Amino acid sequence: MARIGYVSRDTMPEGRTDLYDRLAAERGPNLEHIFLALANAPDLAEAVLGLATALRKKTTLSRVFRELAVVTVGLETDAQYEVEHHWNAALRAGVRREQLEHLGDFETASCFTGQESAVIRLAKEVTVAGKVADSTWEAVSFLGDRGRLELLLTIAWYNCVVRIILPLQIEKEPWFVRL
Repeated sequence: MARIGYVSRDTMPEGRTDLYDRLAAERGPNLEHIFLALANAPDLAEAVLGLATALRKKTTLSRVFRELAVVTVGLETDAQYEVEHHWNAALRAGVRREQLEHLGDFETASCFTGQESAVIRLAKEVTVAGKVADSTWEAVSFLGDRGRLELLLTIAWYNCVVRIILPLQIEKEPWFVRL
């Protein structure tokens, strides 16, 4: 059971139905529990939504690279909620099921390109150690400075997300189905 309640449109603090409506407009009618929990602090939830939306919609980073990095963060932190949600997003982005199944052994699996492995390695190093080897940073130079920054911000953001969902014990939604 989650450690904080999930709001509904009727229970939005401070009467912030505008925020609930924005969540529904930007995230779709089936709202994720993480956003319904964060909405208990409307101003902070609004700021979080802005960053989350920008990272999803206003970057040049390939969706395949993005989702490989996000699922890696979820796996490295044992955040099943994140893994499940982004497993589906990864498949929709074009990541192959075989790749998702081999993320844990990406260094030796033959189903990843060199670029994909570099992205996964960066996500793993940032998540586990908080820093990266020079060789890892150089390996993602194919993204250019902007792409590397977008990748790093994506990885950092999802490390933040898992550090919210794990302590709050955010549960999968009843409507959620893993592909």
